[in-house]
Amino acid sequence: MNKIKISIIIFAMVCMKPAFSLEDSIVAIVNDRVILKSELDNRLQQIDINNLSRIQLSKIKNDILEKLIEESLMNQASERLGINVSDIDLQNQIRSIAKREGLTVLQLKEKIENSGLSYINYLEILRKNIKRQELLRTQFTNRAYVSEEEINSYIQNNTLPELSTNINLQEYVIKDKYKKLNLSQAKILFDSIRLEGDEKNNTKYPGYEIEISVLNDIQITKLPDIYQNNLQVLDENNFTKTFQTGKGFTMLKVLKSNMFKDEYKVSHILMKTNPMEGIDKVKEKFYKIKKEVLDGNDFSDYAKKYSLDKTSAIKGGSLGWITKELVVDSFRRVMINTSIGEISEPFKTQYGWHILYLEDKRTKNMYSDIQRNQIISILKDRKVLVAKKEWLSKLRDQAYIKVIQ
Repeated sequence: MNKIKISIIIFAMVCMKPAFSLEDSIVAIVNDRVILKSELDNRLQQIDINNLSRIQLSKIKNDILEKLIEESLMNQASERLGINVSDIDLQNQIRSIAKREGLTVLQLKEKIENSGLSYINYLEILRKNIKRQELLRTQFTNRAYVSEEEINSYIQNNTLPELSTNINLQEYVIKDKYKKLNLSQAKILFDSIRLEGDEKNNTKYPGYEIEISVLNDIQITKLPDIYQNNLQVLDENNFTKTFQTGKGFTMLKVLKSNMFKDEYKVSHILMKTNPMEGIDKVKEKFYKIKKEVLDGNDFSDYAKKYSLDKTSAIKGGSLGWITKELVVDSFRRVMINTSIGEISEPFKTQYGWHILYLEDKRTKNMYSDIQRNQIISILKDRKVLVAKKEWLSKLRDQAYIKVIQ
């Protein structure tokens, strides 16, 4: 690019850039965009440069300029790919930032302006940041595939991420010195405790000594393997199954933990209104199905025949075991308020009208899932970093970049 073209770009950018002042100057040209000295200085002000040598300061300036060039290339790429951030998305992000800092949106605005930055400029910077994040997500993160072999290899060759796994447990142990009990009998006794509580069973089964103890702030990973294995799935009241240890027959109840999530085994039927069948007709169909299922017919047969959700319909309407985070709000509210074995009233979501059948509910230990997701995230981040570096290198090779001293 010759000097005349460079001059034209500089002149055009100066005219277009609202933040440009006569005292400002251009430090770099990236294709048809410019990077101003004020942008470089603003970044530099965020770093403590006291006691730095001239060589160190020069290196920091060069690093910041390289970062600004990289961001400019990414901004241009996001525009070419049509990545946009709506005003609603921007305001939602502002609310999230304010909430994270314990401020209202108005207080955040005042804080930004008190720092010397125009709120409008802050919003524009934030919009560009969101665009770059979306660019990375769509072009790299979503495309980064992590195989089972890679996950297993990581598990074998690395220290696994540590999780905060403190748990409060209630431990029930049947003392069976003379080995009179078998597992089936112990289950009957513990099933009674689940239903009626501890006190009734001390009088109901006086021949057995049931030791009850509370274990507070215990790390799951520090518990015996047999305890960890039986804490993988709990019933709807947070009890484990009955199992045998050296102490005797044992059952655990989780009193407090951040490692467990409720899961619901759900089937549903989806219908929609149309010009021939309004809401009353759809509800009438649902009530007829509900009555016939309560009379003994199979819910899955009706799902296969009537449900418009074809993915679940071929499985008799089954959505499998799901958490409340996986469904929309209106579906979630009905699901968590339906009792096991019951069919809901007809209800509406953004997809149409539904009834659901709650087959079962359990509480699942998410430790392995969380740890696995962290491993996937680590491996994905590595792949994204490599792909991003290669992509930026190609962008730079294809771009016109001139640093103006």
